Amino acid sequence: MGGSGEIVRLQKIKRPGGVFWFDLRQVGQDDDGTWLHGPVGSPWGAPHECGVLAVPVVVLLSAGRPWATWWVGDPADERIEIDVCLPPEVVGTGWRYVDLELDPVRHERDGRVEIEDWDEYDEACRDGWMTADEADLARTTAERCAEDLRRGQPLLSRGWQRLRRPD
Repeated sequence: MGGSGEIVRLQKIKRPGGVFWFDLRQVGQDDDGTWLHGPVGSPWGAPHECGVLAVPVVVLLSAGRPWATWWVGDPADERIEIDVCLPPEVVGTGWRYVDLELDPVRHERDGRVEIEDWDEYDEACRDGWMTADEADLARTTAERCAEDLRRGQPLLSRGWQRLRRPD
C-alpha cells in the first residue's frame, strides 16, 4: 500500500452478509494508526447495492487493534462510530476487517454514548457466525471503547480535526 493521498479500498466483512467496501483516501499515518478520508461522493458498495457517501467520514485503523473508528460528519447527527472487529489487516491496496457487530457510538450533539447492534451480535452468536472467543472480544472491546467515548479521549478531537482538514 502506498503513501498519503492514495485511494485505498476498505473492506468490511459481515458474516454471513458479505463484503462491504469503501474507496477512501489515505491522509496520514502516525502512532495512532492509518487515517483514511472519504469526502462526500466517495464510492461504496455492498453485496446488493452501491452508491456514494452522502456525508464525509474519517476512519482510523491500526493492525492488531480490534476496532476501527469512524468520524461521521452528518450535519443531522455528527457522531463517532466504532466498529468492533477482528484486528484490521493490510491487504493488497487497502485494508480489511471482519465486523463483530457491536458498535459503540458517541452522538456529538448531546454527548450520548450507546452500544448499538446487540440484536445482530446475539444473532451472530446464536447462529455460529462468530466463535465464543470472538464474542467475548466483541463484548469486552465494545464496553471498553464506550467508556473511552464517555471520557472524551484526546484522540477523539484529532479525528474531527482530520475530518475538517483531511490533508
